[in-house]
Amino acid sequence: EQTRPLKLGNLAVPVDEKWKAVFQECWSQLGCEDLGQGDVSKAWDSIAVALTTNRREHKDSPELLSRSHTQTLESLEFIPQHVGPFTLEKYESIKKYLVKACDTPLHPLGRLVETLVAVYRMTYVGVGANRRLLQEAVKEIKSYLKRIFQLVRFLFPDLPEEGSTIVPTALKTPEKKPLCSGRTQSESESPEPGYVVTSSGLLLPVLLPRLYPPLFMLYALDNEREEDTYWECVLRLNKQPDMSLLSFLGVQRKFWPTSVTLLGENKQVLPTTKNACFATAVECLQQISTTFTPCDKLKVIQQTFEEISQEVLGMLQEDFLWSMDDLFPVFLYVVLRARIRNLGSEVHLIEDLMDPYLQHGEQGIMFTTLKACYYQIQHEKLM
Repeated sequence: EQTRPLKLGNLAVPVDEKWKAVFQECWSQLGCEDLGQGDVSKAWDSIAVALTTNRREHKDSPELLSRSHTQTLESLEFIPQHVGPFTLEKYESIKKYLVKACDTPLHPLGRLVETLVAVYRMTYVGVGANRRLLQEAVKEIKSYLKRIFQLVRFLFPDLPEEGSTIVPTALKTPEKKPLCSGRTQSESESPEPGYVVTSSGLLLPVLLPRLYPPLFMLYALDNEREEDTYWECVLRLNKQPDMSLLSFLGVQRKFWPTSVTLLGENKQVLPTTKNACFATAVECLQQISTTFTPCDKLKVIQQTFEEISQEVLGMLQEDFLWSMDDLFPVFLYVVLRARIRNLGSEVHLIEDLMDPYLQHGEQGIMFTTLKACYYQIQHEKLM
């Protein structure tokens, strides 16, 4: 009998089958015998009773229960009341409730998250920190999101299903500058993140900061070789002064800053000036390493483009519209000067976990540009 070749993952437990007992315990704490089979009002009563009981038990132990923690528990004891059509304000109130609930192990959702974080770290830290397990680790997070979202929709029945759009109330919004333009206009070309209901948009801000260290370590291990190539080129090119690097990258002269503000003083850009041009945009892009969720990282990229446009607008003193041929070399300069050590890992994490609807908006275009810069640095012989 011919033996089948072994393939990674063939003998692995399907992600949706992992930790079923942990999720079942959470459902039972809400008074449900099976997934989604129960009374919502009884579930909220169970939550209120559990929180009140635990708060009273720890009342005489101030070291275990701080004043702020006590106030949080008291606020969680009240059953949220949602009357009328589902609005963006109600969606935001649910997000705030989940942040509080998942911050305390005394809440069933908080206990669930605490347990999932513990088992995830035990799986992918130490011996489990192997680059071949990256995709399995990503799938496991997506499974967590899907199953926790089922719990949340049980507790908040008026929360729309995955992928539904919340129509915002008609409010007068301030003028917003489009990302690829030096002009202002009243409407953004892409919807604000959060208008589309997704499990990742609702739950990643709560879950991902807790799982980020082991997950990002797997990304770093998986991209180690290509990031070494990228970093070598970044270090080499950053030896050049600003004007030399702008010229080398093919940035049009009209976009070269002639003067910069350093420590409140206006100084001319000289042939020897280094790390001064587009400094605000560079500092902005560096913040991508301090954020956790794809949504927050995309906002950093978006803000970076806005900072570039504002600086160029100040130089030209007239409205203009970027073309990608003009914009790409400028952004490539900013990426090089930002010196983001694990840019490849950042790119792959965003790509794996971002909401699909964002890929076709302005943030998606900007992310594609960042990804193109990373591969350009990696594969082109820039020197």
